[in-house]
Amino acid sequence: MTTSIEDQSHLDLKYFIDNKIYNCPFCNRRNVQYRFNGSAKLFDWNKSKRCFAYFILCSSCNGISMHLSYQFLCEQHNWGEFRSDVDLDSNIFYSVPTSFFVIDSRVPAVLRELITEAEGCVKMNFLTGASACTRKAIYELTILQKTVGSNYEDRIKDMKSRFPNIDPDLFDILCHIKDMTSDKIHEQSWDQWDAKHLMLFIETLKQILKDIYIDPDEKKKRSSYIQSLLPEVLKKKISNGGLTSTST
Repeated sequence: MTTSIEDQSHLDLKYFIDNKIYNCPFCNRRNVQYRFNGSAKLFDWNKSKRCFAYFILCSSCNGISMHLSYQFLCEQHNWGEFRSDVDLDSNIFYSVPTSFFVIDSRVPAVLRELITEAEGCVKMNFLTGASACTRKAIYELTILQKTVGSNYEDRIKDMKSRFPNIDPDLFDILCHIKDMTSDKIHEQSWDQWDAKHLMLFIETLKQILKDIYIDPDEKKKRSSYIQSLLPEVLKKKISNGGLTSTST
């Protein structure tokens, strides 16, 4: 009798899995151990609210991330360890890096910086800043790709035509960024753009960047690896006097 294995892939979307294991934002390793880099720090967020800062060190790559919460999440008598009975992700309102995926270095630096800033603004509910960074990142991408057109939509459509292997729906989503032009970012019209709208644009843009800058390089590396195996196979073939049939 076989036992069904529960699907736990949702844990890959979390920052902290429990009080010992997390998904590292630096080396991108899943289910890796972490520990406190020192202990939790208490500071005054303003005159009436206090906040706790938690500095976490990856046991694999030694990268250090920072996490802020208005809640004390440590063991009462041990400020160097999280409690085991709390959902850490739901109690932390801000993390640096803001996403557990640090944007791959193969993506141009100007795009990485703008997207990281946009994600940070969304996390802090600074929606005007988030929209500005997102629009700027899309604009910079169109420049890097040497697209043509007099506005965002034309340039995005030109980029769409240049990458037929990328899901066209992604570019169609980005085309709606034209609705978030600078003259519409004011008190009367801002309510139509909330954090969910912005995260849709940001995640769509990140997927396009992955398709443009990362996946082709990964494919090239895999192909090179396969090609590197050929000499050894051919060498064995020659030394054995050619390939022999296998009896069944």
